[in-house]
Amino acid sequence: MSDSSLKNKIEFILVEPSHPGNIGATARAIKNMGFQNLTLINPKDFPSDESFYRAKGAKDILQNVKIFQDLSSSLQNATLIFGTSARTRTIPWPTKNSSELSEILKKGLENINVKICFVFGREISGLSNEELQMCDYHIKIPTDEDFSSLNLSHAVQIISYVLKMEIDNIDSIPEIIDETPTFKDNEYLIEHFDKVMKKIDFYDQENPKQVKTRVRRLIKRLQPDKLETGILRGFLSKIEQILNKKN
Repeated sequence: MSDSSLKNKIEFILVEPSHPGNIGATARAIKNMGFQNLTLINPKDFPSDESFYRAKGAKDILQNVKIFQDLSSSLQNATLIFGTSARTRTIPWPTKNSSELSEILKKGLENINVKICFVFGREISGLSNEELQMCDYHIKIPTDEDFSSLNLSHAVQIISYVLKMEIDNIDSIPEIIDETPTFKDNEYLIEHFDKVMKKIDFYDQENPKQVKTRVRRLIKRLQPDKLETGILRGFLSKIEQILNKKN
């Protein structure tokens, strides 16, 4: 598989960007590294003359940009999702530095139907906890501890450069057909777990203590394949059948 084919499997997602100049600079940054897929979530000001001006020779990226109203809608067919954030969280998510992408990326690219997303948060506040929890990994760019905040387009430039270096160093990748569940598949599994837990009164719904969030983190960390996901869904369905018979 060619480098361009691999790069076409990667998508950059900006969540609620407020400055049109950053959108244009991001388009330029990813095109510099040979990427072309850019998605915007509820942008404040787009399309904009400033975006196209800042994009320079990457105007085609902006002309083909995809726009969604929320992050979840944009991730439905994603098979591997990285959320970038400089902030640590109360419930830490599986975290990697940008320099640790190699093995994860190579494994992720094996799926012939792969869609790998890199999600970047708002200029001021970054990603919310809920948005980061939609991701499989939390990516942190190593910066000075006293000044860790990066401009949005600069963060995209660093990640896209690291990705280019990794893809350029990949000799060959065995293609596996449809082995990896999508974001939508995992969401169904997580919701199914929560539904069954509620049915058996596993946790106090008035005081859930982030049980569902921790189940979500468990699924994201284990990354079951499609067969394993099907086994878990079947197991949960069997529990529901037994409960229904008792009632």
